[in-house]
Amino acid sequence: MFSPNVSKTKTEYGRVENTLADMMPNPRHFEGLTYPSDDVRKDLKLLDDFKHTPEYKRTGERSDAKLLEKTFTDMVERGDWFGEYDSFGDDPDHLALVTFPTTEVDDVFNHIDVIGMISNETTNHETLPFAIDLTYNTDNDKMSQKFKWKHVYGKKNTAPDEASEFGESFVSKDYFGNDIIMTKVLPLKFRYGLKIPGFASAKYFEDKNSPWDPMCKKGRIDMMPRFVVGYSTDIADVLACGMPTEEYKKKYGEVSYRKKESTYIYAEMCAKWCTLFECSEQASGIRYMLENMGPEEVKWMQEDELEKAKKQIVAMSSYFDRAIQLATEKAQSNSVEMAAMKYADRDVVRQAINYHSNDTFRYRN
Repeated sequence: MFSPNVSKTKTEYGRVENTLADMMPNPRHFEGLTYPSDDVRKDLKLLDDFKHTPEYKRTGERSDAKLLEKTFTDMVERGDWFGEYDSFGDDPDHLALVTFPTTEVDDVFNHIDVIGMISNETTNHETLPFAIDLTYNTDNDKMSQKFKWKHVYGKKNTAPDEASEFGESFVSKDYFGNDIIMTKVLPLKFRYGLKIPGFASAKYFEDKNSPWDPMCKKGRIDMMPRFVVGYSTDIADVLACGMPTEEYKKKYGEVSYRKKESTYIYAEMCAKWCTLFECSEQASGIRYMLENMGPEEVKWMQEDELEKAKKQIVAMSSYFDRAIQLATEKAQSNSVEMAAMKYADRDVVRQAINYHSNDTFRYRN
């Protein structure tokens, strides 16, 4: 269906990474006032060590993920994917969805690419953050791992003093006897949090859009719902190329321009529907998990944290269900929108996400 014939160059990757770098907070700017300088230093050292481990590979896939992140943040706000204008446009206290890219530290160790924030009647006009982990990977083990990450934050006083809250590095030997750097996560017993999947934290949040009136204060977001979002590479490739420009029209003509334009619009609709379904299904699944945990599962949890998690996921579930209802009503009179909605049911990445969501939150495997 999609045949973008995309040739993604290093220049394109570099442009996207530079753009994201400008939007991302800098952990160095958290030293002193937000966190002790030594705390930030430990995190950055662990990140640097991790980049020298065998499991870290700077491949095309990693760059493709950056393209996916940039197109997602552009489209989800500009395209009003969650139907906020129709749902809350008449509410003078409604604050529209805003997205924020995360630091590399939070990306690597907290497993989140984007933070979204909403404030509307479903949240009782309180600012509610949520995290997005973007993917187009269908590998069973990798997808399973994405859903198994547990909610943790900070470091207890009993933890090794020299360790970052995210873990430690050590020297090991490879198959040939050469020294190699490895990293290991800090054991759960040394960390705070619910220690269940479906939620995440961010250590280095900063609202660079509005630092004088931030949606959330600079520093740690200790808890927020986390959703795995993705769609197939053929859609991601089309979106990465962007909407054709007037220069493209002059060079290739009106017919080619219109064809490329319609392909892009359809791909964006498909991505929107995959996102809507994935977020709604996961919010429902996480809510089900929380409502069906037994006494043994919750006895070590902080009661206030558990209640906060329940409140957050009820609001997010209502928000996404409302968005799907509005989008479905609109699709009834738009054949292209309806086709995109039906495509989302077939998308291989969306199917993989749905499978692992059910496996994690409903079947509790």
